[in-house]
Amino acid sequence: MNALPNLALLGAFARHPRRHPTYLGYVNGLIYGFGMGASTILFPLYAIDQGFSLSSQGFIVAAPGIVMIMLRLVGGALSDRFGEKFILWFSFSTVTIASMVPVFTATFISLTVAQLFNGASRSVYWSAAQSYISRSAEGEAGKVMGRQLAFESSGGIIGGVVAGFIAEGVGYPEAFLMTAIATFIGFIVTSSLPRLPRKDQVRSFAASLAPAKTMLVKRTLLHAHMVAFTSAAYIGLVMGLFVAFFREVDYSESETALVIRLNSIGVSVLAYFFGMILGRLGSRRTAALGITITGVLAAGVGLTGHVPIVPVVFMAITGMTFGSLRSLYPTLAAENSEPNQRAMALSVVGLYWAIGIFLSPLLFGFLAEETSIATSIYIFSGFAVAAGLLSPLLYAYGRAGIEDQSEEVARS
Repeated sequence: MNALPNLALLGAFARHPRRHPTYLGYVNGLIYGFGMGASTILFPLYAIDQGFSLSSQGFIVAAPGIVMIMLRLVGGALSDRFGEKFILWFSFSTVTIASMVPVFTATFISLTVAQLFNGASRSVYWSAAQSYISRSAEGEAGKVMGRQLAFESSGGIIGGVVAGFIAEGVGYPEAFLMTAIATFIGFIVTSSLPRLPRKDQVRSFAASLAPAKTMLVKRTLLHAHMVAFTSAAYIGLVMGLFVAFFREVDYSESETALVIRLNSIGVSVLAYFFGMILGRLGSRRTAALGITITGVLAAGVGLTGHVPIVPVVFMAITGMTFGSLRSLYPTLAAENSEPNQRAMALSVVGLYWAIGIFLSPLLFGFLAEETSIATSIYIFSGFAVAAGLLSPLLYAYGRAGIEDQSEEVARS
């Protein structure tokens, strides 16, 4: 299949978007990515602008993780019970509220509260959006979820760069207001998403939530859990310490936003072709290479921070390795779950992502304050390289579990 949709299909989508839910999901992802891209660059920059300490900045960046951990499984259960559209409405509403708070106040408490709303949005968006897109094209999870991430990342690139320039040229309140308007448009677009039929629909919230306990430690999902946690630890570093790092080496707000969004360019490019890459490398090698190289390149950014161009190139390349991981873990969750439990499986794996997003800025922010930003980046690099080298063992353990299940089914 061609990498890019043909013009006839795009024309058909433009005339009757509700007949093409996969592409409508891509549009929705583009808008949400725009809002998230703007939000994730504005909050740490605003915290730096207000003169908060590195540990306080780390707490503001980590704050969404608190709610993401609390609501992740609930969001998956509600999505399986009532449908993804309801959850997506909630997600766009809360991120709009989060963007409106800093328009009026910029205290440590107010920014933290706004980030809690951001966390509420992010805690449920991914499982619902990924469930919707994978169910709109069953059997093509790797391809469509990779492309969905490409659209979300593309939106993030645009949103982050635009927000950075508005913040520097006009002001932070105006940049946050622009973000709120964009995400409110996403709320309106969500209304156009057609509901998808669901086989064996669960009939209660408790029944939707029931599989979570098993999925948290399910052998066949452990590799997905590890990939989710490790990739989240990296992006938590990008949203916190890397922003502070580039400001420390005298990048302006707009330049910092541009460099951080270059990371998203790598994500977008890799994610769009992820299905083809996964088919050639397989899950085991994709995870091992992605995690290990991400760690090595992160250290490269720290080592070359004062050198022109080089750290910028490293950020773009690291975006590609991170993009492979960001596409891989939901694909693994989708491939190892039933359609009627898809959102819950994605939520459980996403819980490990949420834990990583929460712990990474806190831990590495504290280490940076006690040592230096560069040292904290090097410590993360060592962790990532070790995780990457060990990941094939966890993959093999999970595959053995799948084979055991197949043998049990055959004997029965």
